[in-house]
Amino acid sequence: MDLTVSVPDELASYIKKKIDSGDYHSSSDVVSEALRLLEERDSAKALEIERLRDAWREGVKSADFSPLDIEAVKAEGRRRFAASKA
Repeated sequence: MDLTVSVPDELASYIKKKIDSGDYHSSSDVVSEALRLLEERDSAKALEIERLRDAWREGVKSADFSPLDIEAVKAEGRRRFAASKA
C-alpha cells in the first residue's frame, strides 16, 4: 500500500539530513524507522502501564487499610502548622 504524507518543513529538513548523512536511502526508510520506534515506544508504554496496574492490584490485595479521614488529615496539618509557628 502506498501512502502519501505531508510533514512540516522542519521535519522534511530533518528527513533530508538523515538521507544526506547516508544513514538512510530514502524518506520512506526514515519514516519507516520512525514509525517502528513509535510502535516500540507504545508497546513499552503499554507494558509499563500493565505492570503498574498489576502492582496496584497486588498492593490493594495485600494491604490492610481504611478509608482516609480527610478531616483528621486537615486537623493534623493545622496542628503541625501551628506548632511550626510557635
